[in-house]
Amino acid sequence: MRVRASFTAAHAPANPHARRAYKKLMDNSEKKGGGRKRDEAMVERLLRRVFDRVGAAVDQKLGRTGDPQAGFTTTRLVERMQKLIIERSREDPKRGRIAPHSMKLKVEWGTHSEAPTDAIKELEHEVLAAAIDFINDSRLRTLAPVEVETIVDIFTSGIAVDPTYGDFEEELKREDEERQRKEAGDLPIPHAQIKPQDQQVAARITIAGESEEVVLGFRPGGRRINVGRASDSDLSLGHQSVSKIHAALQMNREGTLLVTDTGSTNGTFINGRRLSYGEARTIEDGDVVAFGDVEVRFRRQ
Repeated sequence: MRVRASFTAAHAPANPHARRAYKKLMDNSEKKGGGRKRDEAMVERLLRRVFDRVGAAVDQKLGRTGDPQAGFTTTRLVERMQKLIIERSREDPKRGRIAPHSMKLKVEWGTHSEAPTDAIKELEHEVLAAAIDFINDSRLRTLAPVEVETIVDIFTSGIAVDPTYGDFEEELKREDEERQRKEAGDLPIPHAQIKPQDQQVAARITIAGESEEVVLGFRPGGRRINVGRASDSDLSLGHQSVSKIHAALQMNREGTLLVTDTGSTNGTFINGRRLSYGEARTIEDGDVVAFGDVEVRFRRQ
């Protein structure tokens, strides 16, 4: 569908991908209201804030210094996705070189709540088209049609794309383990050797002056570890100041340990600073993390 260039350069994002999304939303707004009325101005302000915020978050995540006037950095997001597709592609004896087909579009909860639905859909279309073109140009195959799924992720700062094999992840994992066994001459392989990337982190828990230490296993980029008063929590803290579902821990793909508060009553703190709901922060060795009145120090082993 062709859209009319009815927006002004002063309000439009600089990036061409964002510009198309912006034009589409502005045209829809004009059709409903006609002219630059109050509602349209509010939409423009919201869009500009969301685009700038997302673009800045992507630049920060990629470790780059961006122009604060550059707007939505879809191009950089796509470049990062393409790099990950190549890194995670693999040889398959039956199908040749295969690539991830399920693109997880992770959006931080604050950005997602502010972004108009049309802006998210436009971004999904941009990511999907870029992924399909790149996989085809790289002469890679996929196990299923390429798809994009948007999820709200409390551990994501800004926005990111995580290419995965979707429902085939477990099957490929079993194939890798079987291949490792064959390469080892059918000898039993210890669990730790099958997953060399797993990392052990000691958690020293102090409650009312009494301390104990437990060891937690993290896989970079793997599942989250739940923290709470409930006995079935991964890190169970039996104290009345701790909520049943208090916080979550995760190690990202770079091996950085993160903590986020998931809506506790008495809060989560790092060295005395309280985390906002949904805010993810890095835990360094020596940091004192407080879940309510329970203090925990994390140390890599």
